[in-house]
Amino acid sequence: MTPFTLDVLKFLAASIVMIALVTYAIYWTLNDSPISRWLNDSDAVVPSFLSITAFIFGLTVSTLAGFSFEKHESAISNLITESSAIDSLINISTVLPPQDQAQIKSVVKDYLNAVIEKEWPAMNEKEAKNREIALPEFITLSKTINQIAYQPNQRPSIVSQLEAELTIIRHNRKVRQSIAYDTDNIKKWIVIPISSILLLISVGIVHLGSIKAMKASLSIASLCILTAMTFLYITISPYGMWNPVKPYQLEESLWMLGTINLNK
Repeated sequence: MTPFTLDVLKFLAASIVMIALVTYAIYWTLNDSPISRWLNDSDAVVPSFLSITAFIFGLTVSTLAGFSFEKHESAISNLITESSAIDSLINISTVLPPQDQAQIKSVVKDYLNAVIEKEWPAMNEKEAKNREIALPEFITLSKTINQIAYQPNQRPSIVSQLEAELTIIRHNRKVRQSIAYDTDNIKKWIVIPISSILLLISVGIVHLGSIKAMKASLSIASLCILTAMTFLYITISPYGMWNPVKPYQLEESLWMLGTINLNK
Protein backbone atom coordinates (compact mmCIF):
# COMPACT_ATOMS: atom_id res chain seq x y z
CA MET A 1 0.00 0.00 0.00
CA THR A 2 1.45 3.34 -1.06
CA PRO A 3 1.90 6.22 1.43
CA PHE A 4 -0.67 8.21 -0.54
CA THR A 5 -3.31 5.47 -0.23
CA LEU A 6 -2.57 4.99 3.47
CA ASP A 7 -2.80 8.73 4.13
CA VAL A 8 -6.14 9.01 2.31
CA LEU A 9 -7.52 5.96 4.15
CA LYS A 10 -6.55 7.51 7.50
CA PHE A 11 -8.27 10.74 6.52
CA LEU A 12 -11.36 8.84 5.37
CA ALA A 13 -11.52 6.86 8.62
CA ALA A 14 -11.22 9.98 10.76
CA SER A 15 -13.74 11.87 8.63
CA ILE A 16 -16.28 9.03 8.69
CA VAL A 17 -16.08 8.81 12.47
CA MET A 18 -16.48 12.57 12.92
CA ILE A 19 -19.31 12.88 10.40
CA ALA A 20 -21.10 9.88 11.91
CA LEU A 21 -20.86 11.35 15.41
CA VAL A 22 -22.09 14.76 14.27
CA THR A 23 -24.93 13.21 12.26
CA TYR A 24 -26.06 11.08 15.18
CA ALA A 25 -25.87 14.06 17.53
CA ILE A 26 -28.06 16.07 15.15
CA TYR A 27 -30.50 13.16 14.78
CA TRP A 28 -30.74 12.76 18.57
CA THR A 29 -31.19 16.50 19.07
CA LEU A 30 -34.01 16.68 16.54
CA ASN A 31 -35.87 13.57 17.74
CA ASP A 32 -35.00 12.61 21.32
CA SER A 33 -33.53 15.65 23.05
CA PRO A 34 -35.51 17.89 25.43
CA ILE A 35 -35.76 20.55 22.70
CA SER A 36 -36.97 18.18 19.97
CA ARG A 37 -40.65 19.03 20.61
CA TRP A 38 -39.93 22.73 20.21
CA LEU A 39 -37.96 22.06 17.01
CA ASN A 40 -40.89 20.15 15.52
CA ASP A 41 -42.85 23.39 15.52
CA SER A 42 -40.29 25.15 13.29
CA ASP A 43 -41.58 23.95 9.91
CA ALA A 44 -42.35 27.46 8.65
CA VAL A 45 -38.68 28.49 8.42
CA VAL A 46 -37.35 25.29 6.88
CA PRO A 47 -37.21 26.07 3.12
CA SER A 48 -35.26 29.33 3.35
CA PHE A 49 -32.97 27.96 6.06
CA LEU A 50 -32.08 24.91 3.99
CA SER A 51 -31.30 26.95 0.88
CA ILE A 52 -29.05 29.33 2.83
CA THR A 53 -26.96 26.57 4.43
CA ALA A 54 -26.72 24.63 1.16
CA PHE A 55 -25.51 27.80 -0.56
CA ILE A 56 -22.91 28.43 2.16
CA PHE A 57 -21.59 24.87 1.95
CA GLY A 58 -21.46 24.91 -1.86
CA LEU A 59 -19.76 28.31 -1.91
CA THR A 60 -17.19 27.13 0.64
CA VAL A 61 -16.32 23.97 -1.29
CA SER A 62 -16.12 25.73 -4.66
CA THR A 63 -13.94 28.51 -3.22
CA LEU A 64 -11.48 26.10 -1.63
CA ALA A 65 -11.47 23.89 -4.73
CA GLY A 66 -10.65 26.93 -6.86
CA PHE A 67 -7.89 27.85 -4.43
CA SER A 68 -6.39 24.34 -4.76
CA PHE A 69 -6.46 24.46 -8.57
CA GLU A 70 -4.89 27.91 -8.49
CA LYS A 71 -2.05 26.63 -6.30
CA HIS A 72 -1.51 23.75 -8.71
CA GLU A 73 -1.23 26.13 -11.65
CA SER A 74 1.10 28.40 -9.66
CA ALA A 75 3.32 25.42 -8.82
CA ILE A 76 3.60 24.48 -12.50
CA SER A 77 4.35 28.07 -13.54
CA ASN A 78 6.91 28.41 -10.76
CA LEU A 79 8.67 25.20 -11.83
CA ILE A 80 8.85 26.29 -15.46
CA THR A 81 10.27 29.70 -14.52
CA GLU A 82 12.89 28.21 -12.21
CA SER A 83 14.00 25.60 -14.74
CA SER A 84 14.16 28.25 -17.47
CA ALA A 85 16.46 30.37 -15.31
CA ILE A 86 18.70 27.36 -14.70
CA ASP A 87 18.80 26.64 -18.44
CA SER A 88 19.83 30.25 -18.99
CA LEU A 89 22.69 29.88 -16.50
CA ILE A 90 23.83 26.79 -18.35
CA ASN A 91 23.71 28.62 -21.68
CA ILE A 92 25.58 31.64 -20.30
CA SER A 93 28.32 29.36 -18.97
CA THR A 94 29.15 28.21 -22.50
CA VAL A 95 30.65 31.62 -23.36
CA LEU A 96 32.78 31.77 -20.21
CA PRO A 97 36.34 30.49 -19.78
CA PRO A 98 36.61 26.71 -19.21
CA GLN A 99 37.36 27.07 -15.49
CA ASP A 100 34.28 29.24 -14.87
CA GLN A 101 32.14 27.01 -17.02
CA ALA A 102 33.27 23.97 -15.03
CA GLN A 103 32.44 25.70 -11.75
CA ILE A 104 28.94 26.69 -12.89
CA LYS A 105 28.32 23.24 -14.29
CA SER A 106 29.35 21.62 -11.02
CA VAL A 107 27.31 23.82 -8.67
CA VAL A 108 24.21 23.75 -10.91
CA LYS A 109 24.43 19.96 -11.09
CA ASP A 110 24.72 19.69 -7.30
CA TYR A 111 21.77 22.04 -6.80
CA LEU A 112 19.53 20.20 -9.28
CA ASN A 113 20.36 16.83 -7.73
CA ALA A 114 19.62 18.17 -4.25
CA VAL A 115 16.24 19.60 -5.32
CA ILE A 116 15.20 16.51 -7.29
CA GLU A 117 16.46 13.84 -4.91
CA LYS A 118 15.99 15.50 -1.50
CA GLU A 119 13.83 18.64 -1.59
CA TRP A 120 11.05 17.36 -3.86
CA PRO A 121 10.43 14.16 -1.85
CA ALA A 122 10.29 16.29 1.31
CA MET A 123 7.64 18.52 -0.28
CA ASN A 124 5.75 15.44 -1.45
CA GLU A 125 5.64 14.08 2.10
CA LYS A 126 5.04 17.55 3.61
CA GLU A 127 8.12 17.26 5.81
CA ALA A 128 8.40 20.86 7.00
CA LYS A 129 11.49 20.02 9.08
CA ASN A 130 13.35 19.40 5.79
CA ARG A 131 12.20 22.66 4.25
CA GLU A 132 15.78 23.90 3.80
CA ILE A 133 17.32 20.55 2.94
CA ALA A 134 18.73 21.89 -0.36
CA LEU A 135 19.82 25.24 1.10
CA PRO A 136 23.56 24.38 1.31
CA GLU A 137 23.64 23.58 -2.40
CA PHE A 138 21.78 26.80 -3.23
CA ILE A 139 24.17 28.87 -1.10
CA THR A 140 27.10 27.30 -2.92
CA LEU A 141 25.43 28.04 -6.26
CA SER A 142 24.80 31.64 -5.26
CA LYS A 143 28.36 32.23 -4.03
CA THR A 144 29.88 30.71 -7.15
CA ILE A 145 27.71 32.75 -9.52
CA ASN A 146 28.51 35.96 -7.62
CA GLN A 147 32.25 35.24 -7.63
CA ILE A 148 32.25 34.67 -11.38
CA ALA A 149 29.99 37.66 -12.07
CA TYR A 150 32.19 40.11 -10.13
CA GLN A 151 35.55 39.01 -11.44
CA PRO A 152 37.78 41.87 -12.63
CA ASN A 153 37.17 42.77 -16.26
CA GLN A 154 34.00 40.67 -16.42
CA ARG A 155 31.72 41.85 -19.20
CA PRO A 156 28.77 43.94 -17.92
CA SER A 157 26.34 41.95 -20.05
CA ILE A 158 27.47 38.70 -18.40
CA VAL A 159 27.22 40.27 -14.96
CA SER A 160 23.64 41.43 -15.50
CA GLN A 161 22.56 38.09 -16.98
CA LEU A 162 24.08 36.03 -14.18
CA GLU A 163 22.54 38.31 -11.54
CA ALA A 164 19.13 38.21 -13.19
CA GLU A 165 18.98 34.41 -13.49
CA LEU A 166 20.22 33.89 -9.94
CA THR A 167 17.56 36.28 -8.65
CA ILE A 168 14.86 34.38 -10.55
CA ILE A 169 16.03 31.06 -9.10
CA ARG A 170 16.14 32.49 -5.57
CA HIS A 171 12.68 34.03 -5.87
CA ASN A 172 11.00 30.99 -7.38
CA ARG A 173 12.65 28.69 -4.86
CA LYS A 174 11.10 30.69 -2.02
CA VAL A 175 7.72 30.75 -3.77
CA ARG A 176 7.87 26.97 -4.28
CA GLN A 177 8.59 26.39 -0.61
CA SER A 178 5.80 28.73 0.41
CA ILE A 179 3.32 26.88 -1.80
CA ALA A 180 4.51 23.54 -0.42
CA TYR A 181 4.49 24.36 3.29
CA ASP A 182 2.70 27.63 4.08
CA THR A 183 -0.69 27.28 2.36
CA ASP A 184 -1.72 23.64 2.77
CA ASN A 185 -2.52 23.53 6.48
CA ILE A 186 -5.96 21.96 6.72
CA LYS A 187 -6.50 23.67 10.09
CA LYS A 188 -7.02 26.89 8.13
CA TRP A 189 -10.10 25.32 6.54
CA ILE A 190 -12.23 25.26 9.69
CA VAL A 191 -15.09 26.71 7.64
CA ILE A 192 -15.64 23.26 6.07
CA PRO A 193 -16.80 21.48 9.27
CA ILE A 194 -18.79 24.54 10.34
CA SER A 195 -20.71 24.77 7.07
CA SER A 196 -21.13 20.96 7.05
CA ILE A 197 -22.74 20.99 10.48
CA LEU A 198 -25.11 23.77 9.44
CA LEU A 199 -26.05 21.80 6.32
CA LEU A 200 -26.74 18.62 8.30
CA ILE A 201 -28.87 20.51 10.81
CA SER A 202 -30.96 22.07 8.07
CA VAL A 203 -31.35 18.71 6.27
CA GLY A 204 -32.53 17.15 9.51
CA ILE A 205 -35.00 19.93 10.25
CA VAL A 206 -36.55 19.78 6.80
CA HIS A 207 -37.47 16.12 7.42
CA LEU A 208 -38.85 16.41 10.92
CA GLY A 209 -42.13 14.90 9.77
CA SER A 210 -40.58 11.56 8.75
CA ILE A 211 -37.91 9.65 10.66
CA LYS A 212 -37.09 7.40 7.68
CA ALA A 213 -36.74 10.36 5.34
CA MET A 214 -34.53 12.11 7.88
CA LYS A 215 -32.22 9.09 8.16
CA ALA A 216 -31.94 8.76 4.39
CA SER A 217 -31.37 12.48 3.84
CA LEU A 218 -28.78 12.74 6.59
CA SER A 219 -26.95 9.73 5.16
CA ILE A 220 -26.90 11.20 1.66
CA ALA A 221 -25.81 14.61 2.93
CA SER A 222 -23.05 12.95 4.97
CA LEU A 223 -21.77 11.13 1.90
CA CYS A 224 -21.74 14.38 -0.06
CA ILE A 225 -19.80 16.11 2.71
CA LEU A 226 -17.34 13.19 2.93
CA THR A 227 -16.80 13.27 -0.83
CA ALA A 228 -16.19 17.03 -0.85
CA MET A 229 -13.78 16.85 2.10
CA THR A 230 -11.84 13.97 0.55
CA PHE A 231 -11.51 15.78 -2.76
CA LEU A 232 -10.25 18.92 -1.03
CA TYR A 233 -7.84 16.90 1.10
CA ILE A 234 -6.18 15.10 -1.81
CA THR A 235 -5.78 18.36 -3.74
CA ILE A 236 -4.62 20.49 -0.80
CA SER A 237 -0.95 20.30 -1.85
CA PRO A 238 0.18 20.53 -5.49
CA TYR A 239 3.35 18.55 -4.65
CA GLY A 240 1.72 15.58 -2.95
CA MET A 241 -1.42 13.48 -2.85
CA TRP A 242 -3.44 13.34 -6.07
CA ASN A 243 -1.89 14.45 -9.39
CA PRO A 244 1.28 15.98 -7.89
CA VAL A 245 3.55 18.36 -9.78
CA LYS A 246 6.76 16.50 -10.65
CA PRO A 247 10.19 18.10 -11.28
CA TYR A 248 10.34 16.96 -14.90
CA GLN A 249 11.56 20.34 -16.15
CA LEU A 250 14.43 20.28 -13.63
CA GLU A 251 15.31 16.77 -14.75
CA GLU A 252 15.44 18.03 -18.32
CA SER A 253 17.75 20.83 -17.21
CA LEU A 254 20.00 18.25 -15.54
CA TRP A 255 20.05 16.21 -18.73
CA MET A 256 20.84 19.34 -20.75
CA LEU A 257 23.72 20.06 -18.39
CA GLY A 258 25.18 16.62 -19.05
CA THR A 259 25.20 17.20 -22.81
CA ILE A 260 27.40 20.32 -22.63
CA ASN A 261 31.12 19.87 -23.08
CA LEU A 262 33.62 22.26 -21.59
CA ASN A 263 35.14 24.85 -23.92
CA LYS A 264 38.57 23.99 -25.11
